[in-house]
Amino acid sequence: MLPDRRTIRSRTPLRSLIITYSIGFQRELPGNFLIDVSYVGRLGRKLFTQVDAAQIVDFKDPASGQTLLTAFNAVQAQVNAGTGLPSSVTAQAFFENQGALAIGAPCSSVNWNAIFPGQGITNCTQAAVGVVGGSLFSIGDASDTVQALNAFGTLRNNVGLSGQFSTNSYVANLGHSRYDGLLISVQKRFSHGFQFDANYTYSFAKDNNSSVANTVFGGLICDLRDLNVCYGPSDFDIRHIANVNGIWELPFGRGKWIGGDSSGWVNQLIGGFQLSGIFTYRSGLPFSTTTGSFPVGFVYNSPGVYTGGVPLNGNIDPSGASVGFFGNADATNSVLDAFRNPVGGEIGQRNNLRGPSFWNMDLGLAKSFSMPWEGHRLQLRVDAFNVFNRNVFGLPNANINSAGFGQITTSATTPRELQFAIRYDF
Repeated sequence: MLPDRRTIRSRTPLRSLIITYSIGFQRELPGNFLIDVSYVGRLGRKLFTQVDAAQIVDFKDPASGQTLLTAFNAVQAQVNAGTGLPSSVTAQAFFENQGALAIGAPCSSVNWNAIFPGQGITNCTQAAVGVVGGSLFSIGDASDTVQALNAFGTLRNNVGLSGQFSTNSYVANLGHSRYDGLLISVQKRFSHGFQFDANYTYSFAKDNNSSVANTVFGGLICDLRDLNVCYGPSDFDIRHIANVNGIWELPFGRGKWIGGDSSGWVNQLIGGFQLSGIFTYRSGLPFSTTTGSFPVGFVYNSPGVYTGGVPLNGNIDPSGASVGFFGNADATNSVLDAFRNPVGGEIGQRNNLRGPSFWNMDLGLAKSFSMPWEGHRLQLRVDAFNVFNRNVFGLPNANINSAGFGQITTSATTPRELQFAIRYDF
């Protein structure tokens, strides 16, 4: 069981710094067209975040000079390269010396066979592997390993981690961000029965944390020792986004291109139609892998460390029994070879993957009937949302230690939906 969590709020006034700059060009064109091109930049400095004062400390053993994480990572390398048996791991000075201080006697004097029968354990380093079964070492989970050894009694309280709180967070001004965006807009004002707006944005948004700081354990910096280790694409970063919306009075009926001289009843039948629509597109949102490893603190589940070999924007292949984010590579070991677990004290890359892109079309068709009373009108309307019934895949299983890593089992869209309405204006 983990110790209590605590959040400390500073009483000292905190001030953030926001710098915004922009430049734009606007031009009116013939035919009731208007074009607008703008650049917008925004810098955020000293943004509110939470940091964890109880994250792991690379404690140095005074006798040997070896640090906690150096010893942990040496054991991790042996566990991942060896047979997995605790007895195959060589002793590390940190665990031996600190274990002796916690026990009150040399590690070699302990009857380890009585505690771990038949495992051949002879020292505190091997006992550490025995306590966690080697699994926490293999994925670089230093926080849970230290907490387990503290509970087992081979590490003293407050060695490596706070003995009272698993997370001791406080609000500070340690966040920073940057946004750069190019915005292009073309507008046609209503004339000749037609109007539309088309907008496109090409942008970059980066920060070292995208969460809201004033929530419980929200906005927590990945690693207080290195504020830039998680600097990367913001959770909401969208590289390309475009939308077009328009209204078109169909050219049928009295005074129109087709049936311009139609009689009253014919005009009621073929006139008064209006088509409207909205088209939206965006590129994929960034997301991180996960490992189930907590190499720095108990809150942040570290992403995997990318080693190369597969496209980070995916190559979705829906043709197999399961939908694979990395396409055919899902059937091989190449995807898992592209990521590895962190070592103790290391954080993998944040938001280095891109989810599927998204586009959608909504259409509406309305038919208006003029009434014999002035100012009265009856309108029938049908709207189709996701008119092409297009499916957009959700994010894949992102845990690199899961058998289903890279598989997509969710959808980010809803099926086509039709809506009918009758409206009477007077």
